[in-house]
Amino acid sequence: MFTSKSGRPFDSAGLATRAKKAWATAGLEPVGLHDCRHTYAAFMIAAGINAKALCTYMGHSTITITLDRYGHLLPGNEREAANLLDQWLATAD
Repeated sequence: MFTSKSGRPFDSAGLATRAKKAWATAGLEPVGLHDCRHTYAAFMIAAGINAKALCTYMGHSTITITLDRYGHLLPGNEREAANLLDQWLATAD
């Protein structure tokens, strides 16, 4: 197991140094871990993972945090919701 100079498994400064070196070696522009986290969430939503499961995977304390952050990526929108309601009302007795 890798340990840092501090003896801890992960050290943010050491992690950042190793990440920058890996990006440079690969000839790529750095992507922050925060960006990776958002990309992961977007891919999970695109794959059809429900919001409650995503909340758990992201470690959010409430689903409200997940929906506030990623709700705009969920399928459907206001226009689609209004159309669905109109269709349902047209067929309801």
